[in-house]
Amino acid sequence: MAKFINPLTDIGFKRIFGDKEIMMSFLNSLFEGEFVIKDIEYLDKEQEALPGDERNIIYDLFCKTDTDMEFIVEMQSRSQLFYRDRIIYYLSRAIAGQGMKGDKWNYKLTPIYGIYWMNFSLSEDGQVINDISLYSKHQLKEGVNAKPFTDKVRAITIDMRAFNKIQANCETTLDQWIYNIKNMESMTTMPFKERNNVFAHLETLSDYYAMDIEDRKIYDAALRRNRDYYATLESARVEGLEEGRAEGRAEGIEEGRAEGRAEGRAEGRAEGIEEGRAEGRAEGRAEGFKDGEEKGRSAGIKEGERKTNIFNAKKFKELGVDIFVISQATGLTIEEINKL
Repeated sequence: MAKFINPLTDIGFKRIFGDKEIMMSFLNSLFEGEFVIKDIEYLDKEQEALPGDERNIIYDLFCKTDTDMEFIVEMQSRSQLFYRDRIIYYLSRAIAGQGMKGDKWNYKLTPIYGIYWMNFSLSEDGQVINDISLYSKHQLKEGVNAKPFTDKVRAITIDMRAFNKIQANCETTLDQWIYNIKNMESMTTMPFKERNNVFAHLETLSDYYAMDIEDRKIYDAALRRNRDYYATLESARVEGLEEGRAEGRAEGIEEGRAEGRAEGRAEGRAEGIEEGRAEGRAEGRAEGFKDGEEKGRSAGIKEGERKTNIFNAKKFKELGVDIFVISQATGLTIEEINKL
């Protein structure tokens, strides 16, 4: 068993931040430079259902300061699809709960702050602290100089996944708080207690073996539920991974077949064109040879006939045959006969 309780469990978180000294130290570190909280009072965590709505809301912790500022402080260890919407809904219910009955209320509101520890990330910007306020549309266009539309409602998320400082680099009290809450279950002693007495108090309060028997039983049961949830979640993740891998493999095989068929058609077309070209060249050569042979034979016959006619014309001419008769007999022109 770890020396310190796990603050990510509902029981562990409420045991730690249900302590007045610890809550005030944390809040003052979070809002350092803005205001100082000198006292707090824990309020009823359950918000009664609004008229027409049967659903009550139960916050992890709900407190009010000496200056009438109200704080909802929660730990969310498991990711939720619409967690941003839940933040807005919880803050809205807290504001709606301030409404007074009768006609004497002038709508004046007490500032309400929602502080949300998260063991997951709402965005990929790497920010540990996200401060969310309401801005007017006009002021948003002004950029960095924009002023909040109201100071009556504000949400601050603390992304423990994004916090990666080592102990030696935790200089501010807020850094030290986030470091301790994130790493508490794996620690054997509480860091920073020499600098700030509140962490010595945190060490005592969160010591598992300092809890009474009944509190240990309640905490152990909560811890088992948390572990069972994560074990179930991991099993579902592995099963989903295997199913996804099988589906992906089947899709990949089908895509591979389609790509292979396309590549095969392209390669086959190229090979067919080359084979067809070679066959065409061979057939063309054969046909050309035949045509050439025929033409050569025809030309040879004509040349032979011409030579025969020239020979006969010479003989006829030597015998004194009339030149016109020679032309008719050999097919040679008068001019050609005269040149012989």
